[in-house]
Amino acid sequence: VNPNPYIVESVYNEDLYGNRLTFNKLPKQCTISIYTITGELVNKVEHGDETNLDDLYQWNMKNQNGDVIAPGLYIFVIEAGHGLEPRLGKFVIIR
Repeated sequence: VNPNPYIVESVYNEDLYGNRLTFNKLPKQCTISIYTITGELVNKVEHGDETNLDDLYQWNMKNQNGDVIAPGLYIFVIEAGHGLEPRLGKFVIIR
């Protein structure tokens, strides 16, 4: 995940379309689940398909309701199937 920590109002990822957090080195197809530190599901996204050549996913840092997430510590799980173990990680949002 880049950048980590993500500092709100940093020039790194702010652009015309808003803040973005980049998940990189992803398999062609995977599911990215993002949770709060207490285990509440924030968002679940499907990345790619069988013809996907991009190993990046830019997340808009919004929850399932379309609201921007609050600063804090988050956990992500990347599941790709095909006998691959899920990958766990964490990132921080700082205001």
